[in-house]
Amino acid sequence: MARYDTLPVAARLADQAQDRWEPDDLGLDWIQTVLAWGFLRLHAADPGAGHDAFGVTWMDDHIGEFTEADPKTFNSSDSMSPASVAASLMADDPSRDYTPITEAAASYLASLPRTADGAFPHWGPEHPLMGDTLQVWVDSQFMIGMTLLQEFRRTQDPAFLTEWVTQYRLFSQLCRDPQDQLYRHAWDDLAGVNIPAEPIYWSRGNSWVLVSAAEFLRLAPSHPDAAEIEALFVSHLEATGATQRDDGLFWTVLNAPMGDDARNYPETSGSALIGYAVAVGLGAGVLPADPWGAILSRIVAGVAGQLPEEDGRLVLQGTSFGTNPGDYDNYVNTPVLPDQIVGVGAVLMLLAEVHGLADPLAGPWSANP
Repeated sequence: MARYDTLPVAARLADQAQDRWEPDDLGLDWIQTVLAWGFLRLHAADPGAGHDAFGVTWMDDHIGEFTEADPKTFNSSDSMSPASVAASLMADDPSRDYTPITEAAASYLASLPRTADGAFPHWGPEHPLMGDTLQVWVDSQFMIGMTLLQEFRRTQDPAFLTEWVTQYRLFSQLCRDPQDQLYRHAWDDLAGVNIPAEPIYWSRGNSWVLVSAAEFLRLAPSHPDAAEIEALFVSHLEATGATQRDDGLFWTVLNAPMGDDARNYPETSGSALIGYAVAVGLGAGVLPADPWGAILSRIVAGVAGQLPEEDGRLVLQGTSFGTNPGDYDNYVNTPVLPDQIVGVGAVLMLLAEVHGLADPLAGPWSANP
């Protein structure tokens, strides 16, 4: 059976990204975190190529901000997400010391006002623009969740897994539709409502939840709560997979109106991250090869169609801009721009994770062993 051979295109895309966004020139926020995770996963797939240098340079450039007399602090799950990269780099090489960054993340989480049930809100405390809104966003499943998981990997302290499970349960209770098995973008704890109120499911938001759950199952397969998390992950992924387009991608609004509205466009970063979660699940033995191998093959083919070559370079198409919770029009009217950092990072994650896996449809970027 053919297997994915994605390292060459991933390395090419990574080289382009590093030339365009030099790590020591990047800010410290969530979109850069996704790009750094692309390099981290590429390093895991090809350790000899030194792809971890991207994250090291990025962290080295910012570590001083956390050791000054008036150190940098975090004020949202977005802003604290680079701590996941810092923790992962230290887990890979204990001689590295980015603990000022991970300690700042721990201080941020300790200072957060919680919802009535104890869930982490997306903003706060006293965010300069948003204040203490007590809004739970599914984005935090990646931004905070990946930090908790990598801190466990670094320290082996089970408290990090306990907190991850607690938050995953709470986010599922607050944002997951029990009938559709898909997640609304947010829960407003003060108003007691979901945003959006209607059963509208944003694809990249659902991908954040899927990626975090897949990483937990890979990292802690023997955890006492792994069976519960696996059941939620599989049902969520089955519901997501049922919305897949014919070209393998997913609409930016997964379920409505199922392609009957031309404004509801295929979105690349969410599609790539959904594919990444499938690939992790297959590699970890959580998902059976049938049907998930073919579903993944169609996702990879769809992403390949979003990465044409123009004037000698790869151009990634179809990534939506940063997206706040809102109604259906909010999602379909979010601008789509080429070569966005978050899209490139998501595609690098996918390409790194699928390399070497079986490709039953023998699509793009696969070869016979």
